[in-house]
Amino acid sequence: MAKNKSQSKSGFLKKLFSFFSKGQNKKELDPSKRKKEPKSFAMEWAAASESWKKKLPTKQISSGVVIESKKFRLTKTNEKLFRIEGEDYSIILVTDNHLYKNKDGKWAGVLFVDEGLLNQNLAKEIRNLDDFLDLQAIPRADLFLESDSPKEDWRIVLGWERFWQEQLILQISPNSLALVMLAIGEECKEFFIKVATERQKRLVRDELFYLNLGNHNDTNPHSKSKNLFGFGNALKEFGYKINLIRERREKELEHGA
Repeated sequence: MAKNKSQSKSGFLKKLFSFFSKGQNKKELDPSKRKKEPKSFAMEWAAASESWKKKLPTKQISSGVVIESKKFRLTKTNEKLFRIEGEDYSIILVTDNHLYKNKDGKWAGVLFVDEGLLNQNLAKEIRNLDDFLDLQAIPRADLFLESDSPKEDWRIVLGWERFWQEQLILQISPNSLALVMLAIGEECKEFFIKVATERQKRLVRDELFYLNLGNHNDTNPHSKSKNLFGFGNALKEFGYKINLIRERREKELEHGA
């Protein structure tokens, strides 16, 4: 009798174990539960670029109407200057320092300045734009991205020796690089592909993958605090590093000469 009870108990446990095992196997086979893995760099880049277009409409046009609805309209004057209008308001929006050359070839735009510092420097000689920027301590990193901008434009790196190009990529975190390439576009991506090591490409591919997941990922120390809307800080970091490497390169060239 005891033996029959033991066999019955053993059979019940086997059935119970089998039931849970089947349930577990179904979960493992369920594609929605399967852990996602990065695809190729090209595929992750294509997906991230598509998200960039959908989530950042202000970056898709150089000027004109960005979005218009029954309630409001947002228009873009240039890279950093916008106007938002509604039934009872019309407001100029400035997203950052912005310089560009007007029809007369003169520098024009908008700069955020400290009013106290402005007054302090009024008695000093201001011969040109560079003098003014230096006196106001305005970082060139804020200005480097415009096509007609001062010499700090990012494209100066295309003429650097391979060593300095590699140094630039080493200086920037993979998550910032991913955002910078999306913000600047194909030209910057091609530069990265040409100069980066295979390991750096994998790291940036992973960052694009995390951005494409659309949520924070605790296994990645960088992407936890990054998303597509954080491109502004990434661009500033990029501009700062360009200027840093540029100064080192110029000193090295002067020393070598």
